[in-house]
Amino acid sequence: MVLCHNYATNVDCIMNMQIDHKDWFTGSHLGTQIQAANWQVVNCTTPANYFHVLRRQIHRQFRKPLIVFSPKNLLRHPKCKSPLNEFDDVPDDQGIVGVRFKRLIMDDQGIMPKSRAPRPPQEDSFKRVVFCTGKVFYELHAERERQGKQNELAIVRLEQLAPFPFDLVCRELYRYPNAEPIWCQEEPMNMGAYFHVQPRLESCMRAEGRATTGRVTYAGRAPSASTATGYAEVHAQEQARLIEDALNLEYAVPW
Repeated sequence: MVLCHNYATNVDCIMNMQIDHKDWFTGSHLGTQIQAANWQVVNCTTPANYFHVLRRQIHRQFRKPLIVFSPKNLLRHPKCKSPLNEFDDVPDDQGIVGVRFKRLIMDDQGIMPKSRAPRPPQEDSFKRVVFCTGKVFYELHAERERQGKQNELAIVRLEQLAPFPFDLVCRELYRYPNAEPIWCQEEPMNMGAYFHVQPRLESCMRAEGRATTGRVTYAGRAPSASTATGYAEVHAQEQARLIEDALNLEYAVPW
């Protein structure tokens, strides 16, 4: 099922019906995670990942419902593109046979190419790692480049929200040992993926031996009874503020 991911779709309504338990992750193999889940929820940000999630759905030997959030404006976004080699079957990553759907897309700064090992080389210079999903990534990426914070702030995309990629989030937390994790979304706090991601991100932090407070720092719109303000000027101000909060290394307001 393809849902138009904008203010016409409340992501939280879908995530509230997901049975992926926040404490399911035990640090062991995740091979049975998808079998135990009731459905899959993805928010793809590249053409290749969109192709591969559909391909995975067809080629699997079992069936689980697939929900795809698909923002229309990425159809024309100049940065939303994939090279042809990401669509073929030729291995392009060490240790990975062929290409596949990426549940999580790593940052494109720092040590390159990025290691996909569970314990990759650590990058100590980064002070914050922003976790996000969907098209807000492109605004964060452009503003980070404008501010020149490529070596201080990492941006990690969750392409699959459910079942939650516990193993890959743990890997990124290990990669950035000195970076504060923060969640960024453009929806109101009570209408996006925050309440789904927050306890699961906390589980990953505990698995990595990090101190937790019960709340993950949040950069996004405040809780709202309506899906949008209805005023273009106010919408633009809110959007600029949440991008600035996510990239401001001094911002640490736990909602």
